Amino acid sequence: MFKNSKFYTIFLIIFSLLLAYTVFDYYQYRENIDNEAFVFGNSKRNETKDILNNVIDTIQNITYDLAEKLSEKKYSKVQIEKIIKQTAIENDFCLGITVAFEPKYDNDSVKQLYAPYYSKKTKDFKYIENSYDYTDNSLKTSQWYTKVIEKKATVWSNPFIGQVAQELVIDYGVPFYEKDESGNKRIAGMVSFTLSASYIASFLHDITLGKTGFAFITNKDQYVISHPRTDLLTKPEIAKEILKKRPEFNILLEKSEGNFTAFSAIAKEDAEYFFIELHNKWVLTVVIPVLDLKQSSNDQIKNKLIQISIYLSLLLITLFILLLKIWNGNSRNLWLFSFSLGLILFLNIFFLWYINIDKTLFNDRHVQPKILSNVTIENYLKDRNDKLQQIDPSLDLVEIPTGVFIYDIDFKNAYDAAIIGKIWQKIPDDFVLRNESTFVFPQASATGISVRIRPMGKEHIDDYWLYSYDFNATIQFDFDYLKYPLNYKKLDLQITYPHIQDNVVLIPDIQSYEFIESSFIPGISNDIYMPNSVVLESYFSFHEHNFYSNLGNKKNTGLKETAVLHFNVFIKNVIISSIISNIIPIFIIAIMIFLLPFTVDKREGEVKEGGALNIIQAAGGFFFVLLLSHIQLRNNIQTPGLIYLETFYFVMYFMLAIMSTSVLLYLKTNDYPILEYKHNLIFKISYWPILLFSIYLITLFIFY
Repeated sequence: MFKNSKFYTIFLIIFSLLLAYTVFDYYQYRENIDNEAFVFGNSKRNETKDILNNVIDTIQNITYDLAEKLSEKKYSKVQIEKIIKQTAIENDFCLGITVAFEPKYDNDSVKQLYAPYYSKKTKDFKYIENSYDYTDNSLKTSQWYTKVIEKKATVWSNPFIGQVAQELVIDYGVPFYEKDESGNKRIAGMVSFTLSASYIASFLHDITLGKTGFAFITNKDQYVISHPRTDLLTKPEIAKEILKKRPEFNILLEKSEGNFTAFSAIAKEDAEYFFIELHNKWVLTVVIPVLDLKQSSNDQIKNKLIQISIYLSLLLITLFILLLKIWNGNSRNLWLFSFSLGLILFLNIFFLWYINIDKTLFNDRHVQPKILSNVTIENYLKDRNDKLQQIDPSLDLVEIPTGVFIYDIDFKNAYDAAIIGKIWQKIPDDFVLRNESTFVFPQASATGISVRIRPMGKEHIDDYWLYSYDFNATIQFDFDYLKYPLNYKKLDLQITYPHIQDNVVLIPDIQSYEFIESSFIPGISNDIYMPNSVVLESYFSFHEHNFYSNLGNKKNTGLKETAVLHFNVFIKNVIISSIISNIIPIFIIAIMIFLLPFTVDKREGEVKEGGALNIIQAAGGFFFVLLLSHIQLRNNIQTPGLIYLETFYFVMYFMLAIMSTSVLLYLKTNDYPILEYKHNLIFKISYWPILLFSIYLITLFIFY
């Protein structure tokens, strides 16, 4: 049966059909995923659109109602200021509200202006006429007023740096009227609702779902209203030029809604852009990286690709059996088949490596939400403060903005990393420090003096003291080495305030970073030197640790959960280093073991070359070299469990044992026909297929 070509032809047909089915199923699944991804992306866009439209409608209604109120009745300056202050305080999105009146002239023809602006940021009134002439249409900073007056209609302004607000703002202006002596209506001024572009960006980040997705808003003049990149918000003209240079964004002006695929500079990969027009003619664009969009299906896609590779391999193996007719026992064809089978297995191993060396592997199911905006911080503080108030209404949280910058990371061993960097903290004026120690590293290594902190300065700025420190710390991290060297390392540097009874929460000082988006790797030096690793991303997150104890202090009546600030750094191994230092030596030993049977031969029952003692000595030498290399790997990575690369050594031990045993039996006895067949040919040609098949099965078990 095994020497009949029809037998293998049947298997060839079966494997061909199975391959065709798995390929069809794969593309069908990909098509379904694309459709689901499109529906998912549109749903996120529409969900965000509905929330923003509701906010926009609320802003427009509030401003319009205020303008109507001023048109119906004349109010004194005191009354006007009271009205706009109350309206501003009641609305979350509002940075401030302005009521600006048309100029009036006194008897000396001197222009009289009045434009009170209530700022929620400073909680006081500012009078714009004291800063500049807001009626001068030659000034860009006055267009929030002049365009409304010229058009006699409601206007959403382009983003601009407010001369009074001192940040990027957008104004929604509504004119109000008064009647002249003849009873005719004329414009008396306008009401302006001021929004902060940074607050919109924070709000968008909070409501936009996706692990790396984000959203931005532009208007029809190609100005960026909101974007996670702060440099685009602080320089609106430059942002406009950047958009003009990206031809794919022209579609945002041509259509009211749609989607397109383009490279995202923030995600640093291809992303899908889903856009739609809002009620005020702004264009909302939700950006979701393609990998993130299809993240839930990535494992299934990988499994289907592996299935295709398995059936394709079986098909090729059967085809080679038929073409080479190995049942005839031709030595040349047997060697060709052995080489072909080994090559197929090697390519399968390489394929498994390839589909597992990607960015999606380091996604941690237990990872805390990334802090990319003030909204995330405020939500966390509100939740924690509510818990604290329930325990003791007299207690308040103390927020200490904290920043981290890392110059160097040096891995001392499998779990300890020496980190050199800088930490700064903004201590509020009204907070009394117990001592100069304002932070600790709870993960500090237990061996020796693992943390050295050097104060670098203390400076008073506005309403806080800026403390700066340089630190050199050896921190212990819990890395997972099961998939080494295809694994990723997560450095979750934890920072806590040392005195839990003070109810202090360390929050990330995101205002001090030019970019806070994780893919821009904030807080990491561009010159960091890690020859065997590559930093993929960094971000802040919150976590809480419960001691389940008051630590001996009966007066500690606050929260038992200590707030922990995490600075997370994801690092990928440079696999070429592991290949050179570990896999290549194993491969060289594998070649030498393969050559072992070729060093002996016998004719008419006599040993012509070598001898049993030489084989034992050679096998012992190979075993000793493998064992030393294995011990060195275990010393470098002192993990309690097995690691993927370590299984290569066990395979080599097995191959060394069966190969040396087969050679010794071949030399010492003639009782085994399988050994006598063409001078131990069976073991020679099966060496590489068995070796590679063993590694393939292990790789499949770990990564499939």
